[in-house]
Amino acid sequence: MTGATAKRPRTVAVIGATGAVGREALDRLHSRAFPVGELRAIASQRSAGGTLRFAGGQVTVQALDDRTIQGVDVAILAADAATSREWAPRLVAAGAVVVDNSSAFRMDPKVPLVVPEINGDELVCRPSLVANPNCTTIISLMAAAPLHRAFGLRRITACSYQAVSGAGLPAMQELEGQAKQWATGQPVEAKVFRRPTLFNVFPHDSPLLPDGSNEEETKLVNESRRILGLNELRVSVTCVRVPVRRAHAVALHLEFERPVEPDAARQVLAKADGVRLVDERAGAPADPLMAAEGDAVLVSRVRRDHGATEGHGLALWTVGDQLLKGAALNAIQIAERLITAG
Repeated sequence: MTGATAKRPRTVAVIGATGAVGREALDRLHSRAFPVGELRAIASQRSAGGTLRFAGGQVTVQALDDRTIQGVDVAILAADAATSREWAPRLVAAGAVVVDNSSAFRMDPKVPLVVPEINGDELVCRPSLVANPNCTTIISLMAAAPLHRAFGLRRITACSYQAVSGAGLPAMQELEGQAKQWATGQPVEAKVFRRPTLFNVFPHDSPLLPDGSNEEETKLVNESRRILGLNELRVSVTCVRVPVRRAHAVALHLEFERPVEPDAARQVLAKADGVRLVDERAGAPADPLMAAEGDAVLVSRVRRDHGATEGHGLALWTVGDQLLKGAALNAIQIAERLITAG
């Protein structure tokens, strides 16, 4: 495919455009100069008729129906899994290339599950439907994958500290509202979550599975194995919700086949696409405020893991914007590859 063809203006639909991920997708489509000829901001019937900012102007929100998907070249699905299961096949049948941000197709062997910096070669054949991984998976593997290529990953132990943005715009608004309630002496109300997020930490609120894990933890286990192509990779995960607006943090303990020194790992991470090494020895370790609204995944606190086989383990701290690299940005990077593949 020629450069001219890649830059040909496309009709692009963002479905779920009024949500937190959808709004970020609109912003990044413009800031990354994606070749948008026509932008369709699509949401529920309830949101239709409203407006959203795009490219310095306003775009009118349209309802999701068979009419609004006709003629779409590229679709970013930023809706729930049920919506994706219904509409992704319709979009593909209508001729669109679809990137789905939900969990609907992530474990479907016929649908690539892609982080472009890690397994972007799966996009060369230009599949019509691609799944965007879970946000915690992306943020974890952006650090783990380059180290795996260098030293051979055998085990991941992860504990996540997940921002409320993972539960959508209402959860972000609720946290902000709770802060105002507390500051003015009002009772702190919780509606999105079963308990207040302000001044609180609790296990991820996704449904529990028979083995005692929750769905979020299981996503990181299964998706990591699939993206890295390591079906037997040992993965242990605890996912936690914290009172942070939009950037997830993950404490990772990694064990490798080959010996690894922290300095060698830092050299690998410093060269990794999409990663910014934050060396706390020259300042402060990464934190969610440093990562918020940025494209890069920040990695710091790279050190020896004394609980692993001697000389084969690393501990590190990785932080990334859940709405961007964890969702909208990764989806748009996939779409960029798809329109230049071939």
